[in-house]
Amino acid sequence: MLALFHFLQPELEMVRRRLDKETSWRKDQFLGFVLPTLNEIDRDFLPALVLLSAHGQGYFGPRALSLAAVFQLIFMASLIHSRVNQGVAMQTLMGDYFYTRFFDLLCRDGNLEFLEPLSRLICHLHLDAARHQEEAAAGPVVCGGAYPEKDSGRVSLATEASRLGSQLGKTGPRETRTWQEIGLMLGRLWNGEAVPPHSCRVIADLPPGPVREGLGEIFLFLNGRLPVKKVMVL
Repeated sequence: MLALFHFLQPELEMVRRRLDKETSWRKDQFLGFVLPTLNEIDRDFLPALVLLSAHGQGYFGPRALSLAAVFQLIFMASLIHSRVNQGVAMQTLMGDYFYTRFFDLLCRDGNLEFLEPLSRLICHLHLDAARHQEEAAAGPVVCGGAYPEKDSGRVSLATEASRLGSQLGKTGPRETRTWQEIGLMLGRLWNGEAVPPHSCRVIADLPPGPVREGLGEIFLFLNGRLPVKKVMVL
């Protein structure tokens, strides 16, 4: 995965360190709780979308790093809440803890303007999770494992990560729609959904440079066309 996000690695590492700091607790404090294990794409996908969309609109400041951490906190909280079969009280409390950390980060790092859309996003995630729980209680779960393989929450997270990240720069209505389309398309791929082949045109129409190349590599990776180092012809 280092090849996929190679030019973002310094910033992604800063995001990871920030997440570790914001969610630190004594290891012996909650012996009954284990954080979800993430693969590399789940660990870096949302932060990378925030950073790429912010950079694509000319913003390279610390607010992008903070917003990247915010989206990963929300994603982690949604995963933790989905593990209610492992202990309702503990998973609910720890999931709420991650959501609370995201509110704290917004207030401290100058991103409070995003509180309204992120609050709506969390409402959607909760309702979607409740629907999954209701469906699971009504019959056998189709997919194995702790988390559903297809979850509309991932699509919503990616869409908002791309859209709000772009808002950190100079963004008009047209650019906002473009970044929203990019997030929606990549979110569907991240969620295991198929997208039309021409969907990558929204990336191809971006100005040449590392942002377009990075998004193109993500598209190829999520679309199952590896190796990642292959250069996308845009």
